[in-house]
Amino acid sequence: MKSHLLIAIVVLLSFNSAQAQLPNGSIAPDFTLVDLNGVTHTLYDYLDDGKTVFLDFSAVWCGPCWGYHTSGALEDLYINHGPTGLPNVSATTTNDVMVIFIEGDGNPISCIEGTGCGTQGDWTAGTPYPIICTDGTVNTTAVASAYAIGYWPTVYQVCPDRLLSECGQTASPYSLVTSCLPPPAYDIDARSFMSTSAATGCSSMTPEITIQNYGFDNLSEVKIDVSLNGVFQYSSIFNQVWSNSTNSYQPLNLQTYEMADALLDPITGLSNNDVITIDVTMPNGVADADPTNNQTITFIVDLGFDNAYWDGPLSITVAGGQQNSWYLKQVSTNIQIASGYGGVTNVSNTLGDLTFNECYTLQSINGAGLAYTITDFVGNVILNGSASGVEDFDNFSTGAELWTGVEDVLENFNIYPNPANDVLTIDGNYTSAIIYDVFGKVVLTTDYQNTINVASLSNGVYFININTNNAITVKKITIAK
Repeated sequence: MKSHLLIAIVVLLSFNSAQAQLPNGSIAPDFTLVDLNGVTHTLYDYLDDGKTVFLDFSAVWCGPCWGYHTSGALEDLYINHGPTGLPNVSATTTNDVMVIFIEGDGNPISCIEGTGCGTQGDWTAGTPYPIICTDGTVNTTAVASAYAIGYWPTVYQVCPDRLLSECGQTASPYSLVTSCLPPPAYDIDARSFMSTSAATGCSSMTPEITIQNYGFDNLSEVKIDVSLNGVFQYSSIFNQVWSNSTNSYQPLNLQTYEMADALLDPITGLSNNDVITIDVTMPNGVADADPTNNQTITFIVDLGFDNAYWDGPLSITVAGGQQNSWYLKQVSTNIQIASGYGGVTNVSNTLGDLTFNECYTLQSINGAGLAYTITDFVGNVILNGSASGVEDFDNFSTGAELWTGVEDVLENFNIYPNPANDVLTIDGNYTSAIIYDVFGKVVLTTDYQNTINVASLSNGVYFININTNNAITVKKITIAK
């Protein structure tokens, strides 16, 4: 029996989906906050002045936060390297750093000063750098949300180019300043990054990239070249941006360090393993003075496939480092329905329903070392693989109809022995089979045959995709010799 129902997703992620630290390499959101002394601080003002900014997000009741706060690491950093002329900064400062402490849990000033809220002590005592209170009186916890704070303390390093990294509770934060790119050195210089909001479908993609002016002169245009499998597809001149205030396009006019997102034309008719390359050249119509800081964006297309539309929950598991971020999007709307990063396990979240006859894209950013698996409610693998580059995509579609029972397909197949040694037997009618290792690499392919020679495979766990005319069944197998 078939019926059109929705699938509820249970996502087994490595984080709390509402709060997951911003991945390293993210663009730091700008903010304007007022400290306890009434002084206003705007992040991008410090960055535009060439400062590397360290942001300490803490909560007054947090023991590890207190331990790092009283260690003196950030105190020494601010006194010896903070902005010239600010209170408590040494006259011999290197003048290349700013430090801001943000009590991001919304506790009042009295708790910051040592009374109530289970506070660890008086956070103002001996603190030379600005302290921000987010209790709603002047500032709110919106800044903590913007920086996706999932635990305390979270310490970010923000480079002058506005890219951040989580630096942790390091005892020598100044040693990290050299990891930032050198300051701009040319009049005309553009940088490019992959955006996290590209719309990708089962047979098409609409790329979106981020352009940054890394030169002294204002940036008014760049040339964007798109190639497919090494064959030039099209060029576009990016010279205007949408303004919400005027509800119209306005000329591009980026000052030093400023950024803008460029939405490119769709690339259609894609096939699996197609290679898309995007290059940004000719800032202001002339040769880029420093092309080495332009990121050539290259990735391999993986279009996914139709899956049986099971009446049951799906699960996503992701493993990798905290710098690896991923996004699950519904293609027709480009709406993000789940996101996260690798590194932590055993956190569950329930998200919105999938719809039938729809394609979904799993997109990874800074994904080297990230592995992922999507399974149905009885453990059959819908999608699995690994990411290896700056950006990777993997897709799956739900199909046009819902199968109310997994038995509709599984009863037609009998796979044995499992674990297998040299030969794997498949009883049932199918067209082809593909065996993947746990990293998503294809290790064996075959057309229909009753027995498959797996003697070439090493011991371990694998996934076998069994293709029929109307569905794909994925099963886990083990090779043990």
